[in-house]
Amino acid sequence: MTLAPHRAVYDISLIDSDEGVDITAVSGRLVMEFTGSACAGYSSKLRFVTQTEDPDGVRRLTDSRSTTFESPDGRSLEFANETYAGPILAEESVGTASRDKDGISVKLKKPEKKALDIAGPMVFPTDQMERILASARRGESFLTMDVYDGSEDGETVFETAGVIGHVSTAIDDIGEETAVADAGIATLRHWPLTLSYFDKSETGDDMPFYVLSFVIYENGIGRTMKIDYGDFALAGKLTGLELLPSTPCP
Repeated sequence: MTLAPHRAVYDISLIDSDEGVDITAVSGRLVMEFTGSACAGYSSKLRFVTQTEDPDGVRRLTDSRSTTFESPDGRSLEFANETYAGPILAEESVGTASRDKDGISVKLKKPEKKALDIAGPMVFPTDQMERILASARRGESFLTMDVYDGSEDGETVFETAGVIGHVSTAIDDIGEETAVADAGIATLRHWPLTLSYFDKSETGDDMPFYVLSFVIYENGIGRTMKIDYGDFALAGKLTGLELLPSTPCP
């Protein structure tokens, strides 16, 4: 089973917030498009738009956009990330990264031209997903790895801790997320997965930057998403799924 090229749409909503957090409602949408193959490399496009509302009814729009390309051998990554707060570009990173067993070399174009080396074994996002699925198929329940995806300022490495639940092939556990059944993948093996992301630059802080939970199918498609930022949490309901054409490797 290989990673499936696809376009997935998730409707975003607020499911929890701590007392004192100035967020009373969240609405939005996350759209992810994943294409490529093991011999041609993998590309991803992601757009994550949310509108938050505070107790006074003031609304704020956040628009995050990301594109990446990862080489077939998982050794190089091209990335471009933008986050807008309303019409204002609040954060941006553009560059390339290459890795070996000792670390990665990054060449940033934005937010400023800069070259840096980051020591330590780490992986890029597609390689991370392939390793998670390999662990799930082996029946392993826990794994850790450092991940670089070019996000934030392009200098951030995330230490991740993953917990994989019991495998299932049930088709009666999808609830309202019938898009997986419509796409014909509901009977594939799937696992509940929780990934905690820690910012390695925040020394002494053992709280995760965020925790991402979802059900992952053995072809890399996810549903029943939850993003926990600590003081509030969002749900991502899979409302659209389109399997895209795939070219087999020779």
